[in-house]
Amino acid sequence: MRLLLGLVVLLGVGSGAVPVAFGQTAAYELRSGWFPREPYQMEARPGELTAATGLDIQIAREMFYEADVRIAFEPMSWAELLSGLRSGEIDFVMGAYYREEREAFARYSIPYRTEQNAIYFDKRVEELDGVRDVHDFIEVLRRAPLRFAVTEDYVYGSQELTDFLDDPPSSLELVDSRGYEDNLSLLLEGRVDVFVSNPLIMDRMLVESGYGEQVRKLRADMGEIPVHVMFSRASISDEQVAAFNEILRGMEREGRIRALHRDFVLPVYLSITTGQAWFTVLNLLGIIAFCTSGVLLARKERYNIFGALVLASLPAIGGGVLRDLFLGADRVFVLETPVYLLVAIGIVVLAFFGFKLYDFLHGSSREITHKVEQYAEEKLGGLFGQLFKFFDAWAVAAFTVIGVSVAVEMKSSPLWLWGPAMGVLTASGGVVLRDIVRADFNIEMLKQDSYAEISLAGGIVYTAALMLLPHDMGLEWIFYLTMIVILLLFGVRFFILWKGYTNPLQFGALHTRPEIRLQQFAEQEPGLWALLPRYYREDDEGKAAPVRHAVREELHNQFLFIGSTIREELDRVAAEPLNEQTVRRYRNCTARLDIATSIEETLFSFLDLPDSLGDTASDRVLTLQQGLHESLKALIETTAWAIESGDVQDFATLELLTSQHQERFNRIRDRYGADLQQDDDPCLATVLQTTHKVERIIYLLSDYGRLRLQKKDTGAGSAGNRRAQQAHLLGASKTRS
Repeated sequence: MRLLLGLVVLLGVGSGAVPVAFGQTAAYELRSGWFPREPYQMEARPGELTAATGLDIQIAREMFYEADVRIAFEPMSWAELLSGLRSGEIDFVMGAYYREEREAFARYSIPYRTEQNAIYFDKRVEELDGVRDVHDFIEVLRRAPLRFAVTEDYVYGSQELTDFLDDPPSSLELVDSRGYEDNLSLLLEGRVDVFVSNPLIMDRMLVESGYGEQVRKLRADMGEIPVHVMFSRASISDEQVAAFNEILRGMEREGRIRALHRDFVLPVYLSITTGQAWFTVLNLLGIIAFCTSGVLLARKERYNIFGALVLASLPAIGGGVLRDLFLGADRVFVLETPVYLLVAIGIVVLAFFGFKLYDFLHGSSREITHKVEQYAEEKLGGLFGQLFKFFDAWAVAAFTVIGVSVAVEMKSSPLWLWGPAMGVLTASGGVVLRDIVRADFNIEMLKQDSYAEISLAGGIVYTAALMLLPHDMGLEWIFYLTMIVILLLFGVRFFILWKGYTNPLQFGALHTRPEIRLQQFAEQEPGLWALLPRYYREDDEGKAAPVRHAVREELHNQFLFIGSTIREELDRVAAEPLNEQTVRRYRNCTARLDIATSIEETLFSFLDLPDSLGDTASDRVLTLQQGLHESLKALIETTAWAIESGDVQDFATLELLTSQHQERFNRIRDRYGADLQQDDDPCLATVLQTTHKVERIIYLLSDYGRLRLQKKDTGAGSAGNRRAQQAHLLGASKTRS
């Protein structure tokens, strides 16, 4: 087929074609021209083999390569192209609209794509605000004194509008324009009020120029405009045009034209969508969130100001830099605008002086800093937490879309692979870089966090939609698709952060996860505490009395066995790298176990007292001792019930009871201590000495209640450094020993 087409071209070429050697096959060179009309025709990037590129030019290259014909493009104006087409010096023109008057000197191919037009007007022109279709637009032009920019031979797509402009009313002033850039310049200079243009070209110009706020767009359906290849009758025959048409049909069937649309048109749609002001603002908010997290880490881990800048800027821009380097971009995105780096620098500087002011106040007035901390915790903590979740969720959505868009713009192939990959790299690469710089053994992004997986899933969905949807869908479809993906990713990420879910896609057995083991401790803890109330029984009169010594020994051994088993399991948890949240939970669990162990040891020794008093104790001493037993029994049972129920209100009751008992024992000690000074009673002295053990038990029970109510800090600190975690565990081990 290819040789047959080449033979048709060889036999049918007229005087305008120049024979040249092309490999081992005789081939002919056809001439054409191009003028800036991005993305259809544009100058190639530095380093590319050709001077011109774009959708139309690349379609021409593939079409003529299929026919074994060489082509040459030269920069020309549209008028020069038409003149050359008449004389035969130009053999073909890409991106042409059909006009009947050109049939005298040109032949048309079948349409290989379509275009649409939109109406652009100065935002101060209020007459066009209510326009909904072309008919309304013409009625406004008919009665309002407006100035309309027109380009010679421009095809509007609407025959009604074309006929109207051929015979305009006297109130409408037609201003000659040389093309797209001239249209925009005339409008911005106030020389015209309205013009019609291709939205793909004009919207991109508005985004890049920054004049989008001054120009409004009206999307009235003018119909689709078929786009053809226009051949010179002086050099190209009907047979050749038929052969080229067959090639175009084959390219359409094979999806090659669709692929070229994806390579050249999609990047423009995406750049328009992501280049709008609202997207830039929300993108900066995501960068601010990442910078803020880096500054807080720098504060916690005592970095200097340069280190804080590194921690702040890496998650914000590091992923994008890695992406551009990976794709071989001509210019890394941070070099195009200083905004991103300046945001990071600004946040670091503000945070530095803010922390220094706080440190100064902390050193000069503890009362002021305490009020500030209390206000921040009570009033601002929840607000800032929700805002951070919002910005984090937006960042994963925005950065993923940007990463896929850059992969499309760079024509990464295969896109189904590199689109999602660049989305993940843009969104997650900087955070991983930051934690590598910190020498963090526990990179959340690679372990429990679901950030990267959400980005990957979103990148796959977005890339698949861009590849599978019709290649001729308009800017509105791309905008809606992009917004749907962004909102979907934002919603999923925010919901996960709000609920506190961990990533289920983790290696390792489920039952060995530290969170599961700590949950098992919470399930075993009630059984351990259930042993303590059994140290007491009720006598025949219903009063609290210690159980026999042999029973206490059995309970003591049973408590030691269960406690040591639980502690071994906690030690195995501590041997693994833990994140900050898990470290806090681990320390809370070990503190609770230490309290239970101390209470059991103190209670066991306290209950040996009745055996040492003998029968010499007075009724007053026995009454005091009975009161101690009754109080301890009630408090221990209350604690066991609270642990069994897990109800916050029960622990609040325990905290209140322990506070009341502490005051009560202070009064008892003062009263009986005064009696002891008047009456030297050795049994009373012995019992009073044991009140310190009871007081210790009550204090430990109060401490336990505050732990369960999360009112006591266990010194979690930062889990970002393995040495810090090991130091804590080593210290805890020495304390237990």
